[in-house]
Amino acid sequence: MIQAKDFLEICKKEGYTFFSGTPCSYLKPVINAVIDDPDLDYYDATNEGDAVAMVCGAHMVQRKGVVMFQNSGLGNAVNALTSLAHPFRFPFLMIVTHRGQPDGPADEPQHELMGQINENLLTALTIQWEYFPDEQAEIAPAMARALAYMEENKLPFAFLMRKGSVAAQELQAKKSEAPIGERTIEFRENLTRRFSERSSRTEALQAILETKREEDILIATTGKSGRELYTLEDVDAHFYMVGSMGSAASFALGAAINAPKNRFVVIDGDAAVLMRMGNLASVGAFQPKNYLHVLLDNEVNDSTGGQGTISAQVSFAGIALSCGYKNVFSTDDLEELKSILEKETTQSGPTFIHFRIRKGSPKDLGRPKVKPFAVKERMMQRLAK
Repeated sequence: MIQAKDFLEICKKEGYTFFSGTPCSYLKPVINAVIDDPDLDYYDATNEGDAVAMVCGAHMVQRKGVVMFQNSGLGNAVNALTSLAHPFRFPFLMIVTHRGQPDGPADEPQHELMGQINENLLTALTIQWEYFPDEQAEIAPAMARALAYMEENKLPFAFLMRKGSVAAQELQAKKSEAPIGERTIEFRENLTRRFSERSSRTEALQAILETKREEDILIATTGKSGRELYTLEDVDAHFYMVGSMGSAASFALGAAINAPKNRFVVIDGDAAVLMRMGNLASVGAFQPKNYLHVLLDNEVNDSTGGQGTISAQVSFAGIALSCGYKNVFSTDDLEELKSILEKETTQSGPTFIHFRIRKGSPKDLGRPKVKPFAVKERMMQRLAK
């Protein structure tokens, strides 16, 4: 059994100071120690996959990160691990608990299957792993192996934590006793255009490009948003999510928190936001001022044949306001969108713009020819300047 601070001291020495994840009783000592350490930052995630995406975003702006979660949540992280971390080659440390391990202590029935397949699942995901060190002398060699692997392969490395690996540590930070108080939340929408009369995605993207600033970083969600942005203009300030549906917002959040001199513009889709709506709460909670979230909502899954989503009845801007976004807008008028994008208030966010569009895209729509790893590398070079 080790002390959490002994492991964290090596993390700090190696520059791993940005932590995200979801709780587990096995992880309690480590999470508590991270929260109580002024040299470390912990950002709680609403979903394990979005913890992965947040740490990937942090890495893009030169902040090394650690993801921590229970193995029952590993399934929630598979998408981000396989379609974000792997193709873009984002290295980070993972600490995954081994609840329900076959030779371990009795556990709840929901952990039985994952406990049996945990090791094989990490291997199947081609994630290099070993057991979390449970003796003081093992910490440094284990970290050295993890660091060497990440340096060589540009991929995550996982420690599988068994029960009792870390000594108990109580959380010293106290939750505020102040009452939340009275809150009045009002939002009015007036969307007047017929579906076929709305603007196209291309027109909306052109408006974003026309009003973007020198410090802006555009992050386009998977599907046609990224493909159309690439077709209109391919520059090193554009990041095309080729997978990890729904995690563009959390990826940008991890970057925005750690790179305040840039503004991060998320170009999202209705199906993607619906898939991971917890991201709206995370953005509202962490309040990055340099965060502009633009939802292009055509009420269909355009890239898979136009099947409808349930977004027609959803006031996304109203939800964003309730989640804590500072500025919210909703329109289906292109000129109004341009006017909103030019407002100075979008420089002091987080800001959410819900723009209703029609379905469809150019017939000659191309696909990014630059590989995901190269997209990441060129953007990291730009941000490093």
